[in-house]
Amino acid sequence: MSLDFDLDDIIDWSLGPQLLLAALILLVSTTLSTWFLVKPSYEDLSYYKQQESQLKQELEVVARRAAMLPIAAKQIKDLTTHYERLMKQLPAQQELASVLAAMNEQGLNNHLTFTRINWGKRKPQQFLLKLPIDIELTGSYDDIGRYTQAIAELPRIVLIENAEWQRVSLESSTLHFRVNASTYQYVQERLE
Repeated sequence: MSLDFDLDDIIDWSLGPQLLLAALILLVSTTLSTWFLVKPSYEDLSYYKQQESQLKQELEVVARRAAMLPIAAKQIKDLTTHYERLMKQLPAQQELASVLAAMNEQGLNNHLTFTRINWGKRKPQQFLLKLPIDIELTGSYDDIGRYTQAIAELPRIVLIENAEWQRVSLESSTLHFRVNASTYQYVQERLE
């Protein structure tokens, strides 16, 4: 039996080979259209899905940041208020004498006798100028305690550092108190 297929004679073929040829043509055309038309669209779809996922993540980050804005604004406002309050506690140049006078007055109010109270050498520190105050006084332990508390309650910042005390004599309850205190001034321009 010889298989001689002539495409002009397709109409004369029996129904089985016609259906087989039609199925083959349909399969080839479907495969080719899928390969050339659908596959690039599918690749584009995959790319756009990946882009969508990335954009959703970016949107979540931005949304979280946006949700934090009121909290950050409140924190900035609180920090600004705190900063302004601290800046008001730093003495200006014209207030230094009154700070020393207030410290002296607190000592006298607490029945202390000053041996020495004077300014030390100024020390630049980043944006502040440290102003040391050397204090020596005598009095009772309780009076010295009340004095240090009164210093801490002054409207200007005064830090007490390196406190030393000793009895004036072995028989006496009076103490000799030596302390290095300091206050600070804000410096507009950074000191070198």
